[in-house]
Amino acid sequence: MLEVDKVEVPSELLVPRWNIAPQAMVLAVTVPLPGSGLRCLSAFRWGLVPWWAKDPSLGLRAFNAKAETVKDRPMFRGAIDRQRCVVPADAFYEWAPAAKSDPTRRKQPWCFRAAASSRLLLIGGLWERWRPRDAPSATPLHTCTILTTQANDLVGRVHDRMPVLIAEADLEEWLSPEPLAAAELGRLIRPGASEALETFRVSTRLNDAREEGPDLGEPLAAAESGATEQAGDVERPGDSRLL
Repeated sequence: MLEVDKVEVPSELLVPRWNIAPQAMVLAVTVPLPGSGLRCLSAFRWGLVPWWAKDPSLGLRAFNAKAETVKDRPMFRGAIDRQRCVVPADAFYEWAPAAKSDPTRRKQPWCFRAAASSRLLLIGGLWERWRPRDAPSATPLHTCTILTTQANDLVGRVHDRMPVLIAEADLEEWLSPEPLAAAELGRLIRPGASEALETFRVSTRLNDAREEGPDLGEPLAAAESGATEQAGDVERPGDSRLL
């Protein structure tokens, strides 16, 4: 169970959502105060804007960060040391090219969720606090990015990347606002185990970020998909979107 000490989230975000795309607001857990150990659930715009950016448009392309190179990228170097977070989610989506048997050639979304019921996925991420240079007292913009890593065997049938999944036992260490040794960081950002996830096709309505509703997270019937329910029935890795 994910426990937090403080909730700072607008009421309109405390509702179920099934189709969250980059630049939308997401909820993330952080330990913002060094030495406190207090976990805070807050709202962040998905697309990281580093504190030194001239303007927030930099976040438009920073919704994912490769775990393998995160310490080498100026955009993420500071956050990986002291501003790590987890984005709790019931599931994430990955997109693959259309099944060979699909005449419409639409990209097919797949849902990946925890194999055990009532379990949240703890997606590893980074967060930042940004203000305009000419307004240092302005209300800060809080943003985040999702860490991705090489896909495990299950996700790899659909896409070659997947979000980093933080084990519940590692949560305290991951959220601690202190630098981690390279070896320890590598241990924490490895791919999640295939057996901990289950997957199924979902509606191509997810291809439109404006679509919303609980049916978007439901398995697509074989008759609707026009194809067998096999994650290997794709030609090559395709596009991805999380949550």
